[in-house]
Amino acid sequence: MRRIYYGRVSTLDGQTAASQYADAEARGIAPDDVFIDEGVSGYHVAPCDREQWQHVERDLRKGGVLVVRWLDRISRRYDELHTTMQRLMSKGVRVECTLNGMVFDGAETDATRKAVRDAILAFMAAQGEADYLNRREMQARGIELAKTAGRYKGRKQAVDYAEVRKWKAEHGATVRATAEHFGVGVATVARALAEQ
Repeated sequence: MRRIYYGRVSTLDGQTAASQYADAEARGIAPDDVFIDEGVSGYHVAPCDREQWQHVERDLRKGGVLVVRWLDRISRRYDELHTTMQRLMSKGVRVECTLNGMVFDGAETDATRKAVRDAILAFMAAQGEADYLNRREMQARGIELAKTAGRYKGRKQAVDYAEVRKWKAEHGATVRATAEHFGVGVATVARALAEQ
């Protein structure tokens, strides 16, 4: 049975995918079966809109094993994570979390074990979204306090947003092509476009 590893890191500044590549290697997963989206938010970018996730879905369309560090690598939104996991499990996919050894087996047939599996999945999906929103709120509070104290300078933009918008418009490029041209994540391009 084919084993696929999926990873994701939200930002390109400070975070790297090195630990997830090492996690996959430690589990004996071949490099060709490792797919990691970098610079992609698990809250703002749906799995189906991620380049590497599309490979995962294609390769697991007839079943297999998906290995992730934690379910929040798939999504930090309750509905997206729940829907994505149910879609995978309906194809017989077994999802394994390396952080705590939890397994969500799509081949399970016992009704009670399926109910327990789905209840744990629902709880973990809700906890993932709550954790993300709580951290965002705490970050916003910290920024407000720093602004009040005159210490907040803001995060330096990876690229000039006006330049990104201009290049994209001139070339009629997709968000992904624009991101590749500037060497940034699709989330950065999305922020640049939203600022218009």
